Amino acid sequence: MNIIAIRRQSTLLSRSALGVLALTIAMPAVAQEDTPPPAAPEAAEEAIIVTGSRIRGIDPVGSAVIAIDSEQILEEPVTSTNDILRRVPQVVSLGANRAGGSAQNGAANATRGAGINLRGLSTNATLLLYDGKRLPPQGTQGQFTDPSAIPSIALGRIEVVADGTSAVYGSDAVAGVVNLILRKDFSGIEARGRYGLTEGDYYEAQAALLVGHKWDGGYIMAAGEYSKNNNLFGSELDFYTSDNRARGGRDLRGTNCAPGTLVVGGVNYAIPTGGVTSANVGSLVAGTRNQCEFLDIAQVIPDQERWSGVASVSQEITPGIRIFADGFYSRRSGTLLFNPTVNATVPNTNPFFVSPVPGATSVTVQTTFLDETGPLPNPYWASTWNVSAGVEADLFGDFQGTVYYAYGKSEEVADRRRSGVNAGALNAALADTNPATALNVFGGPNNPATLAAITDNYFVITGRTRLEVINAQMDGSLFEMPGGNVRIAFGGEHRVEYTYTDLFIGRSAAANHVTDDGSRNVDAVFAELFVPLVGAGNASPGLERLSLSIAGRYEHYSDFGSTTNPKVGLTYSPWLGLTLKGTYGTSFRAPTFTEVSTVGGGAGLYFDTLPGPSGNQIGIGIAGGNPDLEPEKATTWSFGVEVAPPELPGFNASVNYFRIDYTDQIQALRGTPGLLTNPIYSQFVQFNPTAAEISALVNSGLPINAAINESLVTFIADGRRQNLGTSLLRGLDFTAAYRWNWGGVDLDAGIQGTYVLDYLFEAVPGAGLVDVLDTIGFTQKFRTQADIGAKFGGLKTRLTWNHLNGYTNTTSAVVREVSNYDTFDLLIGYDITDRIGVSFDVRNLFNEDPPFVDTTNGFDPQASNPIPRLFAITANVKF
Repeated sequence: MNIIAIRRQSTLLSRSALGVLALTIAMPAVAQEDTPPPAAPEAAEEAIIVTGSRIRGIDPVGSAVIAIDSEQILEEPVTSTNDILRRVPQVVSLGANRAGGSAQNGAANATRGAGINLRGLSTNATLLLYDGKRLPPQGTQGQFTDPSAIPSIALGRIEVVADGTSAVYGSDAVAGVVNLILRKDFSGIEARGRYGLTEGDYYEAQAALLVGHKWDGGYIMAAGEYSKNNNLFGSELDFYTSDNRARGGRDLRGTNCAPGTLVVGGVNYAIPTGGVTSANVGSLVAGTRNQCEFLDIAQVIPDQERWSGVASVSQEITPGIRIFADGFYSRRSGTLLFNPTVNATVPNTNPFFVSPVPGATSVTVQTTFLDETGPLPNPYWASTWNVSAGVEADLFGDFQGTVYYAYGKSEEVADRRRSGVNAGALNAALADTNPATALNVFGGPNNPATLAAITDNYFVITGRTRLEVINAQMDGSLFEMPGGNVRIAFGGEHRVEYTYTDLFIGRSAAANHVTDDGSRNVDAVFAELFVPLVGAGNASPGLERLSLSIAGRYEHYSDFGSTTNPKVGLTYSPWLGLTLKGTYGTSFRAPTFTEVSTVGGGAGLYFDTLPGPSGNQIGIGIAGGNPDLEPEKATTWSFGVEVAPPELPGFNASVNYFRIDYTDQIQALRGTPGLLTNPIYSQFVQFNPTAAEISALVNSGLPINAAINESLVTFIADGRRQNLGTSLLRGLDFTAAYRWNWGGVDLDAGIQGTYVLDYLFEAVPGAGLVDVLDTIGFTQKFRTQADIGAKFGGLKTRLTWNHLNGYTNTTSAVVREVSNYDTFDLLIGYDITDRIGVSFDVRNLFNEDPPFVDTTNGFDPQASNPIPRLFAITANVKF
C-alpha cells in the first residue's frame, strides 16, 4: 500500500505552484498596451454550411440546431470538449465515459475514453464530425469517437442536431449529429490556463494555446491543448461504498479479502486475522464470511493525461479557386490499478492446506494478495489523428464544387501485463508441495517470487482503426422562384473502413495473440433540394415564409448490402417571430467489424460478479460479436415551434417534439445493470447451471479472459451482441432565453432541457414492449439546465442549475427509487483589459453527493458526476 501513499502525498507548496499556472499565463501580457491588436485583413469569405444541410447558407429545414459558441465554451467550468458536450441535456452519459459504468457496452471502455450519446440510444447512434468530416473511430472496439481529440480552444462553435440525419451524412446519425467547427477567423495569439481542485486531493489542470493569422485570400490556424487530472479515489468520497445497509440497501462488498473466506461443501467459513492453520482450524465458524472493499485504490476517476492539437490552412490560389488542408492529433494516457484477487481451489497436497471438514480433498478460498503485492499498475494509452486536403472552386453561375481526401488512424492499447492472477500459474503454485515456494491462501506470508509468477498475467487489448474518405460535392441555384432561389446540393463519397483487434493473453513467456481484422468499402451518392415556396418576394399576411427540403442518400457496403435513406423537412413562418418546423426521415447504422467478429474486441468468457436478486452473484459472462447481425434502422419524426417576437427584443423560445422508432438495435449485454434482475433480460441468463454445462462452456474453445472457478458459478449470462428488437422514444426538447439591460448591467437568463414522454423497449421481436423510461441503464425522463448571468463593464458572473430527474433502480429484488440530482455551478470573471481575462468558478457549489443507488459503490456513474465540489481559476490572454 506504500505505492498509494507515495502517490497521494502532496505539499501545500507544490499544490499552490500548480494552482497559479493559470495566473502566470497572464503575466507577460500585463505590460502590454490595453488596446486590442489591429484587425487583420479580411480573408476570402468561405461558404457557411450549417450542420444538418449540405447547401451553403441554408439552415437545416425543419430541424432545430443547438449551438454553443466560443464565448460559451470559454465559460464552461470543464477542461475538455467532451465535458462541454455532456452539459447539453440531450447528451446522456450512458456508454463510454471516464467514470466507468457497464450499460451500453461501457465495460469495454478499457482506455477510459468518452463518446457522445444523444438521447441515450448509444454512442454508436451519434455521428461526430469536425468541420463536417468524419473522425476515425476510437475505443479498443472502434465503438465510440471522443470529441476531446479536438482542443476546445480551437472551437469556434459546436452545433448539435438531435434529429436523424443519415439522409445527409450516412451511417451512425440515428439520434443525430454533433459538429465541431474550428475557429478560422482568428488572428493573433490566445493562451488559456485552468487549474481546479477539490477539498480533497483531486485536481484538474489545463493549458492551451491558439495562434492564427488571416490575410487577403487565406488564413492559417493552429492550436494545442494539454490537460491532466489525478486519481479520484473512493476513500475521498463519503458516499462511495458497497456496504449500503446504512442507507436501506444491500451489503454488496466482496469476499475476496485478506484474510479471506474458506468454502467447503458449499458452506462459508471466515478466516480469522492472522490466518488459519491446522492449529486453529477448529475455531472456524460455519456460515460466516469476510467482506471488504478497497477504497484506497478504487479509482472513481482514473488519472489521465491528454495532448491534442489541430491545424487548418486555406489559400485562394486564383480568383474562384481555393485550396485547403487541416489535421489533428490527440493522445491520452493513464494507469488503472488492479486488485490481485483469487477464488482458489486448493488441493489437500498443498503444504498449507486446512479444512474444517475432515477428509476434504480440496477447499476454495476467496482472498486477495493486495497487502503483499500492492495494487497492480496497468497503463493505457490511445492516439488518433486525421489529415485532409482539398480544393473548392466556383464552377458556373453560383455553383461551387468541393473535393477533399481524408486519411486518419486511431490506436487504443490497454497494456495490462499484470491484470490480476494467471489461472495456470495459480493452479501450479497451489499444487506445489514445497513450503518455500507453494502458495499460501490461508492468511500466511508468501514467497515474493511466487507472487510475481502468479501476477504475470497478460491481458493486453489493442484496437486500431483506419478511415479513408474521398468526397466530392457541389451546390448552387437551379432557378429562381418568387420565394427565392431553388437550390441543390449533390455529390458522392467513397470510404474505406479498416479495423484491427488483438488480445494478448497468457504469461510473458508464453502469451498468445487472438487477432482479427477486416476492411470494407462504402460508396455513397447523395442529394439535397431546397425549395423556398414562400419568401421575401411573395410573402403575405399569415404566410411570411414556407420552405421545403428533400434529401436522400444511397450507400452500398461491401460486406452487407445497400441502404437508401430519405429526409423531408418543412419550415413555415406565418409572421415574423413565429416559426413552425417539421421533419420526417429514416436513418441506419451499419454493424462495426468488432460487432460481427466472434474473436475480436475482447470476445470470450469472463468471471463476473454482478448484483443478483438478493446480493452479489458470481458467474460466467460471455462477450463477443455476432456474424449474423443486421444493420440498425430508425424512422424519425420531429415537429417544433420557435418564438422570437419583435415586440420583445432579446427573447426567444422553442419547443420541439421528437419521435424515434429504432429497430434491430445492437447491444452488448455483458455487465448491463439489471442483467440478473430485470425480466427483460431473462432469456439471456441461465441461473444455477449444472457442472456439466459449466464445463462444456469453459472447454468450448472460446477465449478464457479471466480465471474461472467452476465450483462458484451461479449463472451464465450471454452478453454477446444481439439485434435486440426495438426502442420507441418520444419526447420534447425545449429552450427559452432572454437578454436585457437593467441600469447599465447586461443580463441574460435561459433554460434548456429535454422531457421524454415514452421509452418503450422490446428485448427481442415478439417479447412485447416494456416501459424502461426512468429505470437504471436507460435514459431519464427529465434533464434540464438553467442559468442566469450578468455583465457590468469587465465584471461577469453566471449561476447554472443542472437537474436530472430521479429514476427506478431495478437491479435488486426490492425496487427502489433514486432521487433527483441537482447541482449548481457559479462563475465570477473579470476582463482586466480587452486582452486579459480571469475567472473563478465553483462546480457543484453546494457539494451535492450523487443520489444513492443500491448497487456496487452506492451510486450510478452513468447518471451522476462523482467529483465533489471543485474550485477552479482560469486565465485567458490574447496578443
